[in-house]
Amino acid sequence: MSKVLPQHFGKYILMRKIAMGGMAEIFKAKQAGAEGFEKDLVIKRILPHFTEDESFVKMFIDEASITAKLQHPNIVQIFDFDIADGTYYIAMEYIEGQDLKDVLERAIANGETLSVAQCVWILMETGKGLSYAHTKDYRGKPLNIVHRDISPSNVMVGFNGEVKLMDFGIAKAAQRSTKTMAGAVKGKVAYMSPEQARGKPLDGRSDLFALGIMLWEMLTGRRLFLAESDFETLTNVLKTPAPPPSSVNPAIPVDLDPIVLKCLAKDRDERYPTVEAFTRELTRWYYSNVIDLEKEKLKPLMHRLFKGEIDQAEKDNDAERVDMMGRAASNASESTAMMPAAGTNIDGPLSEERTRLDAGPIPGGTAVMPQITETQTQAMPAVRERRPPQRGGATRTATAAARSGGGSKKGLWIGLLVLLLLGGGAVAVVLALQGGDSKGGGGGGGGETVATGETAATPGETGAGAGGATTAPAKEMASLSVIVEPRDAKVKIDGDLTRAAEVPLGGNARITAEASDYEPYEEVVAVDEKTKVVTITMVAKKLPLAVVIRPSLDDAVVYVDGERLGAGAQTFKGVAGQEIAIRVQPASGEAVTKTVTLSEDAPLIDIALTQAAEVSVFVTPTSAAVEASAGEAAEKEPGQWAVTGLEVGQSVDLTIKAGGYKTVKQTVELKSAEENVRIELEKAALGKGSVRIWAKPWANVSVDGAPHGTAPFTVDGLSAGRHTIVFSQGGRSVTKTVTVQPGRQVSVGVDFTTP
Repeated sequence: MSKVLPQHFGKYILMRKIAMGGMAEIFKAKQAGAEGFEKDLVIKRILPHFTEDESFVKMFIDEASITAKLQHPNIVQIFDFDIADGTYYIAMEYIEGQDLKDVLERAIANGETLSVAQCVWILMETGKGLSYAHTKDYRGKPLNIVHRDISPSNVMVGFNGEVKLMDFGIAKAAQRSTKTMAGAVKGKVAYMSPEQARGKPLDGRSDLFALGIMLWEMLTGRRLFLAESDFETLTNVLKTPAPPPSSVNPAIPVDLDPIVLKCLAKDRDERYPTVEAFTRELTRWYYSNVIDLEKEKLKPLMHRLFKGEIDQAEKDNDAERVDMMGRAASNASESTAMMPAAGTNIDGPLSEERTRLDAGPIPGGTAVMPQITETQTQAMPAVRERRPPQRGGATRTATAAARSGGGSKKGLWIGLLVLLLLGGGAVAVVLALQGGDSKGGGGGGGGETVATGETAATPGETGAGAGGATTAPAKEMASLSVIVEPRDAKVKIDGDLTRAAEVPLGGNARITAEASDYEPYEEVVAVDEKTKVVTITMVAKKLPLAVVIRPSLDDAVVYVDGERLGAGAQTFKGVAGQEIAIRVQPASGEAVTKTVTLSEDAPLIDIALTQAAEVSVFVTPTSAAVEASAGEAAEKEPGQWAVTGLEVGQSVDLTIKAGGYKTVKQTVELKSAEENVRIELEKAALGKGSVRIWAKPWANVSVDGAPHGTAPFTVDGLSAGRHTIVFSQGGRSVTKTVTVQPGRQVSVGVDFTTP
């Protein structure tokens, strides 16, 4: 595919390149029609060597199919999806403006801040588009779209003040052909919801959390969760509560605090139920508090911040109108000039403008288009097209003719531009120009060899008085493409930032690649094929990494590679892939050792410890016995028992019993190696019974030391338990014991008639 711009691409004309990434590139383009009709739009197309990548093509198709179903004034619109020149492309709405991230950065650079009302307005408009996407159905079935990448870089603010949401490249929808693996995380870390960071199923409340982050940051002028590493950022997202915006910036009305904080609840059930509900609340606040609506419009702000870009956009549009006029003029009359070869340059009055259009975006960017998604391509602020070296051929002939004064220069160059717009291809070019060459003889046409590719034509070779120079055949060129992992790496071919270039066949090309978190790559390759594809897999750097080592006992001491870190949970800083030896020593018991390889997937290292523990039980009365649900219970001395065979952190159930006392059960948690328990039993409430006492022939009787008269007789109301009965007759005495049971009678006596 020719690299010369402008160029035909299907039914569109590519005017200039806006950005290029690893797998796709985007252009400002025009669609022309009858009676001078033209429409500005953007073409996003897959790079040729990725059209065979089925998974990427499906993602590209998903982006087109999802966004094409969304037609809302606050969403960048998709017009067309098709194949041209063997390449998939999306045609989408062209917006002259900047993304919100650039707007905020430019405002800071210029010492100008957005007002509270302007911040709220931008979020209101973004919320309208997002709410529409969340609730959109197609053919009676809900699409269930979740954007998953809400951030300032995906919100466009036009120079006319319009606000539009863009880039549904990683959106989740019910009708996607590609599905995200369970647990996979997509999106920008600093704008993720807690459930998105955990890889949980998402609904619209996840996007609502991201809107809350954006509004908080716009109001306060600070980042909310962003930290030095993704690990720390995710930790902030999951655990750090957001402070009220007014506590950071006192100029913020306090009645905005609850609106923002409700969006930022960690539990999504505590947020607004929908983005629509949030937008309604913002709208109510806006029209209740903003008095001068005209003063808060975004258009004057954008024109102050981006005056240079707006002026440049006008110049670009004027230049493109000239190009389109030239194209229209070609329909009325034929040009005498033939089409230049693809890849050649054109000198003369319009060549400078063509070169500028072909060289990529103007520094600073006058039109920011929907960006290439992170999961598909690498967004690049400026791309310079690489063209083959200029050698002789059509360019030199046209230049010589222009110097000779033959024909109308303006007509010649417009004619060349017309042919450029109407067609292309690597063909030999011969420009038939009137008038003699200043180097040749009188009347005869000067001769100059015109060479493009492998074909050379030599006009005027035998003309009378012919003169001129002979140019050597142009070097045959080859197409060199680079495929790199990771996909967002910056690739250079012979110093030019590009992944595809025309280079001399048979020569060498120097390829370099740079990517965050990867080692720099450099290679010199031999260009020995007309179409050469180089595949690069970069080596990941050993990145700084912090992990937390957490023993199960707070008083245990942590050592790493023999160095003491301290007692309890400790943070260790190393690098990804590093192997460390961990030793954890409890206050009592054996140490635990473990070898671990540091990884971002395991930021927390738990060390389980086992520490022997014992429970000492002191009981009253001393006759009580102790039973335990775990370990072994043994009496050390009257009134003291020991329960052994336990571990710190364990629980044990104790049962204490004694006759005449109520049984006690108690659970003990072993928080240390030694636990002491004291238990005093309560006497049980006893029942009463009776004793029938008899004697032969008679006897004086005392019960529990108290005289009761001469037997036989019955004693009622004795408490249950053991009692002592003493029988006396003359000089003889007999003592007996009896056990009384509640509600029952027992009999006891002595026969003094027997010796």
